[in-house]
Amino acid sequence: MNILITGASRGIGLATAKKLAEKGHHIGLFATNTATLESAIKDKSFKKALKQQRIITGQLDVTQPDSWDNAISQMIEHFGSIDALINNAGVLVSGALPTTSLDEQLALIDINCKGVLIGCHKLAPYLADSKNGKIVNVSSASAIYGQPEVATYAASKFFVRGLTEGLNIEYEKLGIKVIDVMPLWVKSDMTADIEVTSMERLGIHLTVNDVAKTLCKLTTSPNRKLKSTHYSVGAPAKLFHTLSQVTPDPLIRWINTRVGA
Repeated sequence: MNILITGASRGIGLATAKKLAEKGHHIGLFATNTATLESAIKDKSFKKALKQQRIITGQLDVTQPDSWDNAISQMIEHFGSIDALINNAGVLVSGALPTTSLDEQLALIDINCKGVLIGCHKLAPYLADSKNGKIVNVSSASAIYGQPEVATYAASKFFVRGLTEGLNIEYEKLGIKVIDVMPLWVKSDMTADIEVTSMERLGIHLTVNDVAKTLCKLTTSPNRKLKSTHYSVGAPAKLFHTLSQVTPDPLIRWINTRVGA
């Protein structure tokens, strides 16, 4: 498969690229920082793929449509087609909303929402030409119920969740599957310096490789085998997702307050 990954210079994106490369797929790793990307692909996981010319890297600002056009052109030039998009690029800002930088919060919305939307829009014609064209959006367990101290981040992931649900229906006629993954807190560069009450109380039990394993499996599975829209990663996220579907809202809010406030 020919797979485009955003936010691929570190964390979940890079871990996923490594696993897919080792399995023989053609991978386009894109990120805002190309220097970090070039350093990242020196990892031994990419050695064989680089020798076989199955890896390309490029600069991509997901908030800019022209930047997406350039990334897509690179993929088509090198691989001829695109079979899957992993919308992984994202940022996290923590703290009570009035105490945080408004510019940082607005940038979060641009990257986490606008970036995913543009990717889904731009890739549709190319994925429609693939036998198993799919979009895998990286959402979060924060999209199950809004989280205090990361309210904007949670809202951005609700956007991703809603977009995924709508497009999974809309794009069905194009033969494109649109799904998302919803991990709880993941030990990564993104969460390294973050202080959030729910993180302290629940702990961080997932690694980037845990999420990458799920992403790799979903991305490479035939569309006919993907029966769900949302795929929770880790036992806590699966429990919260299940509870949210059967538990009255006041009780969910109370649980969320105990966990995150």
